[in-house]
Amino acid sequence: MINLIRNSIHIPEGGCEVYWPQDGKTETLVLPSIRSKFNGHYAVNNSTICYVHKNEVYVTPWTQSAERTLLKAGLSEENFYVPFSNWDYPKHEEQRWVSLWKKAMESYLLDYEANCAKWCCKHHIGALAESTMRRCFRIPSDGMSVKHPLYETDVYPACGGEICMDSTVEDKLGRFCSNNGKVVFVYRDGHTYVARGYWILSELKDAGYTEGSLFVPFSNGETIVDPVLAKRWEDCK
Repeated sequence: MINLIRNSIHIPEGGCEVYWPQDGKTETLVLPSIRSKFNGHYAVNNSTICYVHKNEVYVTPWTQSAERTLLKAGLSEENFYVPFSNWDYPKHEEQRWVSLWKKAMESYLLDYEANCAKWCCKHHIGALAESTMRRCFRIPSDGMSVKHPLYETDVYPACGGEICMDSTVEDKLGRFCSNNGKVVFVYRDGHTYVARGYWILSELKDAGYTEGSLFVPFSNGETIVDPVLAKRWEDCK
C-alpha cells in the first residue's frame, strides 16, 4: 500500500487546484463528503482510481497492480466522483500526473502480453524459436501507413490497440493466415507478425497454431510508407 500511495496524487483536506484544459479554467477541488463517507473504498472512472485510505484521498491511474493492492488492503469498490478522470489534472502536479500515466501505459502492455501468454499456455499454443521470430515483422501497436498502386491506407494489428485482452483477442490468439507468399499470425504475446514465404507454416502448426480468418498485410503489393519500418520489413528476407 505504501508503494501505491507514493504513486498517487494526494488531495489534502484543504483541497487542491485543478485545471480543466477543455474550458481553460482552474478550480479548487475539495472533497469533504468523499473523505468522510467513503473511507476504505475506491471508485474507478475512465481508467482512473480515486481511493480513500485512513481518511486521506488519493488519485492514481488504473492498473491491474493498483486494484489488486487496494483489494488486498481491504478496500472495496463504490460509486463516487473520481477527480482527474475527464481530462482535468492537478494544476501544480501536472508533470507528475503525466509521469504516472506513462508508467500506467507501460504496465498495460506488460499485463496484456502476460495475460495473452497465460491464455496460450492454457490452450497449448507454444512459443516459436527466437531465430524464427527474428525473421518476422511485427505490426506496430498504433498501426502504420501503407501504399498500394491504387490507394493508400492504414494497417493495424489483428488485436486492435493491444492493451486489453478480451474475448475478441482470445479468438485471434494462435491463429494464422496466408496469401500470395505472406503469412500473418497472432503470437502468444498478443502481437501480430508477418513472415515472407510459407517456410514458417510447419513450425506454427507444430506449436499449436491453427488457420483462421486474418487480413494478410503486404500480400497484394502494399509497401510501407515509413522508411524505418520499410527497412525492418525488407530485412525480414
